[in-house]
Amino acid sequence: MTHLIFLIAWLFSIPALNNRKVPFYLFTFWILLLFLALRYGYGTDYWSYYSYHQHVHIGPEPFWEQKEILYRYLNVLVSNFHWLVAIISVFYIFTIYRLIKKNLEVKYYWLAMLMLLINPYLFLTHLSSLRQTIAICFVILAIGFAVKRKLLRFIIFIIVAAGFHQSAIMLLPVYFLLSDKKISKKGFIAIYGSLAILLVTPLFDTILNLTIDYFPRYRYYVDNSLQNSLRSTLFTSFFFFLVCFNINKLKGKEIVFGKLALISTFIAILTIKFNMLGRLVMYFDIFLIIAIPLILSRLKHTASKQMAFIVVITIYLLRYASFFVNSWGYDIYKTILNM
Repeated sequence: MTHLIFLIAWLFSIPALNNRKVPFYLFTFWILLLFLALRYGYGTDYWSYYSYHQHVHIGPEPFWEQKEILYRYLNVLVSNFHWLVAIISVFYIFTIYRLIKKNLEVKYYWLAMLMLLINPYLFLTHLSSLRQTIAICFVILAIGFAVKRKLLRFIIFIIVAAGFHQSAIMLLPVYFLLSDKKISKKGFIAIYGSLAILLVTPLFDTILNLTIDYFPRYRYYVDNSLQNSLRSTLFTSFFFFLVCFNINKLKGKEIVFGKLALISTFIAILTIKFNMLGRLVMYFDIFLIIAIPLILSRLKHTASKQMAFIVVITIYLLRYASFFVNSWGYDIYKTILNM
């Protein structure tokens, strides 16, 4: 059911059905909105969020949400959990629509939507992690202000995002990395050198232990040394080098999205040392649906463009298949109409 819905939604975004007079891509977003808003018991965290919502109104309230004060108030304000899911779904779909529409030409919508849907760590993961999904939406809006160099509004939106998921506060320094200047040779040397040092020296562990003091709930994962797989890291490395080798082909604000993709893949490689960095990657990963189409559009040689596209989609399809084999909670799609 899930795969069929994704396929139908994606088909409405293909260039053959879209032009300035007939925007069929709008059906893509409407279908996905209904998919999200009507879901029931779907995703790994659905019932834990449902339980928290019940406790907020009935008690006792779980301690683990008390620091995300805005998420708590949202649950208090919306007394029906199904309405809460629907409201979050509208906000999410609107934010994704706005991100794509403002930064890509219509002829690239199909690729952005394909990457959104078949990368299981985007759309499918977002529908399950409600708190961080809201935070991601505010981060996307904050990045819009960063592109326009509006620091105060960027800070405000990041602080709001942290009110839903405290990890978002770590994104405040990102503003100073998001200029539209091309990366120099010294800059690339610094990037490659930093990555190598973090991978092969104890520096990463030192930084991690200092940082985790501010997020004690993740201390368990540090103590148990959960790491990402080598295969996943190699796949991520392909995206990292694809962005590195082509980011300077981008222009203006496109470079900002290239840098966001670079940050995403840089941190994702480090998950081989600490898996929970994936939480931080989630804030940046969404910008790959903008950066990769822009990069592919700048490749001059048809063979290079086709090869890069094939590898990108193959990696995502492998992850998509693996996700449904190894993840529980996504096997059967149910809606509130089944209740």
